[in-house]
Amino acid sequence: MWYTIVSLGTVVAAFVATNAFAIPKEVLTPDGDVETANAVISSTVSDNKIYAPVGGETVALDQVSDPVFASGMMGEGMAIKPAEPGINKVYAPQAGTLSVVADTGHAYGLTTDDGMEILVQLGIDTVNLKGAPFTVAVKAGQHVNKGDLLGTFDQAAIKKAGLDATTIVLITNSKSYARIEPVAADTTVQAGADLLAVQREDVKVESVEPA
Repeated sequence: MWYTIVSLGTVVAAFVATNAFAIPKEVLTPDGDVETANAVISSTVSDNKIYAPVGGETVALDQVSDPVFASGMMGEGMAIKPAEPGINKVYAPQAGTLSVVADTGHAYGLTTDDGMEILVQLGIDTVNLKGAPFTVAVKAGQHVNKGDLLGTFDQAAIKKAGLDATTIVLITNSKSYARIEPVAADTTVQAGADLLAVQREDVKVESVEPA
């Protein structure tokens, strides 16, 4: 278990380190404009979505068997129990640049074009399989579009090894967003279907010359 946590921490740490200076800390204020003596603070709300990287049955994050993921300490998100008993294809959940592609093929880190940091983890403790049930179709630094093939995994091989093939989708910079909500909870989804709705509030401060 500790080896798994350390390995997971390595993947996420690399992902976060890559993006540490890319996203400013968000300052949340009520909608609309607020005028002060020397500045006007305006806020705009933008909506976005994350799409299912695999097809299957959606599961609330707090229900997954790994306590690190279930606790939400790695970020908010959702899990999917893959539908295909054998080979499952994994697709990009949004457009962006691949910050991390694990050598073992069990995890992908994606930074979207507007700065959202997404982690796709294929199974629980599957790093211990050293890449055996996985294939990788991309490389770190590559830009992908939503729905592009990232790789595959063999659910039968994962289960034969006594492991859980549940796929976990996280927003690792969740604190940068005002709201993250499941679109498809406790249901079956196809790969590419809406999975999570994400709302972000951007604040702009403009200097105003005193009258």
